[in-house]
Amino acid sequence: MATHFPDALEAEFRASRANTVAELNRVPFHFGLSAVMVLLFSVWDWFVDPVHWATALAIRCAAVTVILSSGVIARRTTTSRWAMTIAKVRFSSAVLAVAGANAVLDQGYVYGLPGLVAAFLGGPYIVVDRRDYLSTTLMPLSGVALIMALIPLDRFTVVNTAVFLGLTIAVGLMLVRAFEATNRRAFALEQQLQREARTDPLTGLANRRSMEELAVAEFRRQVRSGQPTALILCDVDHFKQVNDEHGHDIGDRTIRAVGEQLRSVLRSTDTVGRWGGEEFLVLLPETGIGDAAALAERMRVTIERAGLPLAHDRPVTISLGVAAVTHDRSLTESARFDVALKQADNALYEAKQRGRNRVVTAAHAETAVPTA
Repeated sequence: MATHFPDALEAEFRASRANTVAELNRVPFHFGLSAVMVLLFSVWDWFVDPVHWATALAIRCAAVTVILSSGVIARRTTTSRWAMTIAKVRFSSAVLAVAGANAVLDQGYVYGLPGLVAAFLGGPYIVVDRRDYLSTTLMPLSGVALIMALIPLDRFTVVNTAVFLGLTIAVGLMLVRAFEATNRRAFALEQQLQREARTDPLTGLANRRSMEELAVAEFRRQVRSGQPTALILCDVDHFKQVNDEHGHDIGDRTIRAVGEQLRSVLRSTDTVGRWGGEEFLVLLPETGIGDAAALAERMRVTIERAGLPLAHDRPVTISLGVAAVTHDRSLTESARFDVALKQADNALYEAKQRGRNRVVTAAHAETAVPTA
């Protein structure tokens, strides 16, 4: 059974599927394959009906022209926005070309039926799900029905073609279901791997890599909006002694508990991640240095008063360094992040030097945020 995603993730899955189809559209091998297939079909046409094979060849060449032209367009475009549409145009062109060629050949819908079936079986490879497959197949199927209605065919040929095409659509639906389930499982696994690659396994918070990516993205947005951004770097006090005296199991429990408490204080727009060891980094969008310092103090008090249920008598406290992010456009987003992080780290070091369990704001931080 296919995995069903929430709306936002479903949109990502469909976009991912469109990207895959776009890559297939751009493969030059398909262009040459189209020409080879036309040549092979033409040889068969000549063998079946030497009188009308040239007309059938013209019809097939027209379809190849559409397929090759759409391939050129697909290779020149950098977006997958039209990937599905281009693929469906190529699919419909192939089906209608076979149907048109069969119509001009003597007994074409008897000898050429396998080719028509083969053309229809290309549909499952370019769609997302069964509904998409049915809508994609509807247009070329209607075209085949119209072509058959315009030429004189005996009842046996009509019924035989209808039965085979019906079975082909049924097989296509089964293929689509299998492909969809496989594609969805692969996408879900990819999403899971991405989450794991960006999540700290101990706390469930964002890891260092994820925080760096989020910070760079936020700083890029900051330049456009002109809004301030701040960082808070915090560290669990005397953590080495906790590990030495009570073991790493208690140390891990301490890290998890502190992470949960920090997350409970923050706003929905803020992000806290484990920066490494007993350090946590907090990203505060649209926050000036004063508000960031006030929030850091609430974080400190929350940890101090939490009464964390740990197996040692020393109260758990944290020290915090606060820094604002510069709007200097001469620096890259990564460079601005490094500057702010260095300031926050210096402030954290000063907090440790002053006796721990306190908040220190980076020196000259106020000048790093533009005033109104």
